[in-house]
Amino acid sequence: MNRNLMKKAEQWKSLERATLKQREIAEAYYAEELMDLITKEFIKNNKDKVYEQVDVMILSVGTSYEPLVLNLSLFHPAKILFLYTEKTEKTIDQVVKFCALSSSDFQKAQVNEVDPLDIYKEIKKAYLKWSSEAPMYIDITGGTKAMSAAAAMAGAVIDIQLIYMGTTKYLTDFRKPDPGSETLYYISNPYEVFGDLEIEKALQLFQQYNYVGAKEKLQKLLDKIPDPVVRQELELVCFLAESYEHWDALEFEEACEQMQKLTAHLKRDMQANQKLIMADFYHPLKEQEDVLMHLAMMKDMLKKKDQMSIVSNLEYMIPLMFTMHENANIREKQEKYDSATLLYYRLLEMIEQRRLAKYGLNVSSANFREIVYDYNQTPEYREYGREERFCLYKEQMKELKIKVFGKCNSSYLPEQISLLDGFLHLSVLGDEIMKEGNRKASDQCKRLRSVVYLRNNSIFAHGYAPVSYQDYLKFKNFVEDLFEKMCVLEGIEYNKWQDKVAFLDPTNSKYCSLGVKTIQG
Repeated sequence: MNRNLMKKAEQWKSLERATLKQREIAEAYYAEELMDLITKEFIKNNKDKVYEQVDVMILSVGTSYEPLVLNLSLFHPAKILFLYTEKTEKTIDQVVKFCALSSSDFQKAQVNEVDPLDIYKEIKKAYLKWSSEAPMYIDITGGTKAMSAAAAMAGAVIDIQLIYMGTTKYLTDFRKPDPGSETLYYISNPYEVFGDLEIEKALQLFQQYNYVGAKEKLQKLLDKIPDPVVRQELELVCFLAESYEHWDALEFEEACEQMQKLTAHLKRDMQANQKLIMADFYHPLKEQEDVLMHLAMMKDMLKKKDQMSIVSNLEYMIPLMFTMHENANIREKQEKYDSATLLYYRLLEMIEQRRLAKYGLNVSSANFREIVYDYNQTPEYREYGREERFCLYKEQMKELKIKVFGKCNSSYLPEQISLLDGFLHLSVLGDEIMKEGNRKASDQCKRLRSVVYLRNNSIFAHGYAPVSYQDYLKFKNFVEDLFEKMCVLEGIEYNKWQDKVAFLDPTNSKYCSLGVKTIQG
């Protein structure tokens, strides 16, 4: 410590303070002889703690000007906001005089010292006005306890660095720190202690399939959690949440991009830590990356409206159909039965479109004269020419419609094939998917018609009421049975693919230690 400061500090302590006049003399000595030396000592002792240029500083003002002077002299903020009360405005005058501040260097706002809302409002206004000019600090040294607490709470909420001037050598008799013992303290981010609780909330959103909410919370945590190891793991979970957010929305390119980031980071970080969260998921995640790559490849074909290239290629159809199936299951777990029904309906359409593509039929623009018949299933077509086959086909479709609907006024075949018509076509073509033991093709089509009727009455289709859970289960079970049957016919491993596209939960990783587990364990 500066010897001159020590000498004058002892002189100040020895001054008489019995009368008001003596106390005023002691205060004047402190201001005139000690304050400048204390400020220089404070800067010398604390300058190494300053790690960034502070653009904005908000200070709660009490009856003592000294602590405010010390922090302002140390940081030299470009903008200053004083929060004062009716009783403490004169303290600002002392600070302004000592620091030689001009009127353009600071602003001041009067607050109610016992109403925290006043403090919150003023800090919020300053934050909205100057947040682009970060970093912003709040000095809570001055003011009443209520003012300091309110400023600290506001700063914690908007993630502003909190500071205060303290000492380990407070002179109770003199009501001041021992000159030269003044020290700068940073108040740690509350997320150091409570971050686990916020992480737990993010993981709960993930488990509820709310990937948008989980991602947003995780991204905020990444800016606040001080522990680099925890941040590293949160970033991995954030990549997965964003990938699943896009995958769930059928945005395959974006989902693939995030999944690639996840697997690349995971592979790199596992070299240093084999027990990183989701390290045991690496191979399943790589499989999902491969699935998403194939789904993303469909973009160019969709731009060209080349749907037949997609429908006729299992490389695209398998991941697409199982994506619909997984998304429908997620909606069911969220108890969104109307949405789940829509997704199962789309899966039913894909089954129909895939099977019709085997006969050269495009549901968007079908050419019935160019059907590629399977003569093992419909041998009667073998002996006819192109036009005769077309006429026979129309007659058989008409007969089937009469059996299913009770009437059919025309044998006209629209080139755009509806869902129900598509399965009627498959029945006439003798497709294996429409065969069910000894059941007649017309009976199978009637069953399909009654099940589709459940979906058509949904508020998301042509009706006005939500789908009941019982009706949803009837529709789901019908579609799943048909889907499993198609997989058998096409040589697709149903269970394997179901597992491959199932959305993973990072909390199921045997290396997961995020959330409240960290506290409890």
